[in-house]
Amino acid sequence: MALTPLDVRHQEFSGSLGGYKKKEVRAFLDQLATEMEDAQKAQAREIARREQMQNEVRQEAVQASSAVEDLKRREELISRTLVFAEKTKADIIANARKEAENIIHEAELKAKRAIQEAKQYLGAMEHQYLHLKEQKRQFLMQFSSELQTFLERISKDPLLTTDTEQVLDSEFKQIKEEINPNAPKAEANTQAEERKE
Repeated sequence: MALTPLDVRHQEFSGSLGGYKKKEVRAFLDQLATEMEDAQKAQAREIARREQMQNEVRQEAVQASSAVEDLKRREELISRTLVFAEKTKADIIANARKEAENIIHEAELKAKRAIQEAKQYLGAMEHQYLHLKEQKRQFLMQFSSELQTFLERISKDPLLTTDTEQVLDSEFKQIKEEINPNAPKAEANTQAEERKE
């Protein structure tokens, strides 16, 4: 069972001849409890910060997904428009040929005009399609780069490494051994202190 700051503050030790000074032990326990509370608060803040970062990444992913879907819808609309433009062009040419059978000169003028308009319309639509396609490519590249940078920052965060956890585990273990009078290491330390005095 893990110790809490409250456990440390209320820990009582039985007295023994030549034992530790109670005031010093109490002061040490209070200081240890305060540091444990500070560590717990810092850990809670870090957890909250991680959750906030995860929420931000999720929100950005949702926004990016929405933007990609919007680009797909635009691309689909442009594709349908291009098909329609091609069909319109074919219809105009067919009608122009029929008119040419009756009035060749007038039909040729109308057909040229219709073909020119269709080409301009098709060119404009193709230009818009290529522009949107480039915007999509740039957006995906930028988002990928930002996401990669963000993930690299998270992976380099010293508070997220296992080394930090191992150091804290080692320090807490050492503190437990120092304040536990039943532990062999604590007794050995006590005897060593008495011999020094």
